[in-house]
Amino acid sequence: MPDTYIYEKRNWYPHMKPRDVAIWIRFLEQFPDMYERVQYDVHVGGTPPFDPTVSEERNTDMSALYKRKIDVVGLKGDQIDIIELKPDADASAVGQLLMYRKLYVEDFAPTVAPKLIIVTDKVKPDVLAFAKEMGVFMVEV
Repeated sequence: MPDTYIYEKRNWYPHMKPRDVAIWIRFLEQFPDMYERVQYDVHVGGTPPFDPTVSEERNTDMSALYKRKIDVVGLKGDQIDIIELKPDADASAVGQLLMYRKLYVEDFAPTVAPKLIIVTDKVKPDVLAFAKEMGVFMVEV
């Protein structure tokens, strides 16, 4: 199970690029009570069709490098939100989240269906309509 943190501003966010961090900090500031806890860099999906163990003596299993990585999973009560941070989000972000939900459900078997959210710095009208049709929420910060 991924590490869980209190939903608050931090000095460092696992696996986040600078533009993603800027978007996430704005989200935290605009929605300070949105979640109770969060998980960052949540690995989901399968491993490659070869043995990713580099050295059994050193226990260097590299399978995590090949998994897909969810930016943030937001948790509040029974609510589970899969969040992708995307500067200039386009339609591919919608497909990415749909895939992440499938893999998250397969890997963690949650008792509720996760909600999908794209947090971006720019919402494009066509992407917004497509996301809504696919059941993906878009938040511009």
